[in-house]
Amino acid sequence: MKKIIYAWAGLLTVSLPSLAGDEAIVGMNPLAVTFFLLFVVATLGITYWAAKRSRTATEFYAAGRSISGFQNGLALAGDYMSAASFLGIAGMVATKGYDGLIYSIGFLVGWPVIMFLIAEPLRNLGKYTFADVVAYRLQLKPIKILAALGSIAVVILYLIAQMVGSGKLIQLVFGIPYEFAVVIIGALMITYVLFGGMLATTWVQIIKAVLLLGGATIMTVWTLVKFGFSPESLFQSVKETAGEKWLQPGGLVSNPIDAISLGLALMFGTAGLPHILMRFYTVRDAKEARKSVFFATGFIGYFYILTFVIGFGAVVLVGLEKITSIGKGGNMAAPLLAQALGGDAFLGFIAAVAFATILAVVAGLTLAGASALSHDLYVGVFRKVNLQRNRKLK
Repeated sequence: MKKIIYAWAGLLTVSLPSLAGDEAIVGMNPLAVTFFLLFVVATLGITYWAAKRSRTATEFYAAGRSISGFQNGLALAGDYMSAASFLGIAGMVATKGYDGLIYSIGFLVGWPVIMFLIAEPLRNLGKYTFADVVAYRLQLKPIKILAALGSIAVVILYLIAQMVGSGKLIQLVFGIPYEFAVVIIGALMITYVLFGGMLATTWVQIIKAVLLLGGATIMTVWTLVKFGFSPESLFQSVKETAGEKWLQPGGLVSNPIDAISLGLALMFGTAGLPHILMRFYTVRDAKEARKSVFFATGFIGYFYILTFVIGFGAVVLVGLEKITSIGKGGNMAAPLLAQALGGDAFLGFIAAVAFATILAVVAGLTLAGASALSHDLYVGVFRKVNLQRNRKLK
């Protein structure tokens, strides 16, 4: 847990590092602030629009099952491509080399498991949460309690890391106290979920996914331009800069048992994320649910390919010494590369994209936690209503 929090706390300098020296310069980045405010205004407008359309439980928890497979695929990708994926994996590739891809590949392999084993039965048997599925044939009360507590535990641990990162980011970009920054983020999340429900959350995630994919694509193309669009030239430069070991396995995980354990955890862990699983209830049928996973897998796979180029590009264009001087975990590799490529303007845009990433993921987590508390615990346990069978339990 401590490692996760430290990794997110690496967002501390996301929009503030200067390539002119070895230390980050603390101060407001007007371009980043402008991008932040534009995103917040746009998402609040979406929330207002969604609030007028969220009048029933199905509309609040499942967006009225009106989301198409393509839209839900984008939203799934937006939910899944957190700032840890963008900053963390790119930084891991920059500081650990080839083995940094273990995380991206492990995460990606989990999606076919979801598509073939989980998506269809989840959509066919469930209503709002995955607890509906397991409670269909098992005893309602203990299953609802266990599922809700498990979901809430995952949500809390995930939220802590997200809120630490977002609070530090807002604190330094806007120059306000950390505690106040966390309160602002929390208020925004409650507003999205309370008034807009799943419909607002979905569109926030879609916008964030487009911004992240667009920003990462621009950064990748810009990086490849520096090497004549030749990956071979990029790899050769990495070899000359960091050594041949950066292009070989074994830099992060050398023990085969550790590698297998890590791979299994990454692959099957995806299938247990509550804010991912509840997205399958937003589509009208199982076919659209499978299509959602198909599109999400494509978007996420494409994104992780980009982080590979971004990480290696940062090694050459920024330098390992500079990256590790800002943070030992390498989380600032992507922002530093953005500044090296496009100056403060591009840095401000990438910082805003990282902030949008956090907002979207936290919104999904908040809604997942709210669903576990209200639907699973309050309705399913305390009121003893079995919504799956549409009757009260004695």
